[in-house]
Amino acid sequence: MPIFEFSCKACGKVFEKLQLVGREDKVMCPDCASENVEKKISAPFLPSSVGRPADSGSCSTSKDSGCQTGG
Repeated sequence: MPIFEFSCKACGKVFEKLQLVGREDKVMCPDCASENVEKKISAPFLPSSVGRPADSGSCSTSKDSGCQTGG
């Protein structure tokens, strides 16, 4: 979902807003109704499995881990 974080320059409120692609609605502060807002840069959410090979599994290599693999 394209949810962006904004900061109001008038009152300092930080808030989030859903912005759909192709619809650039004016963003207004929910507290003071000012349009003087700035889009903040947020870190993207990435699941912990991103970047690992598909066959790596989530088991540790320890014999005592209690994990059973398909082999």
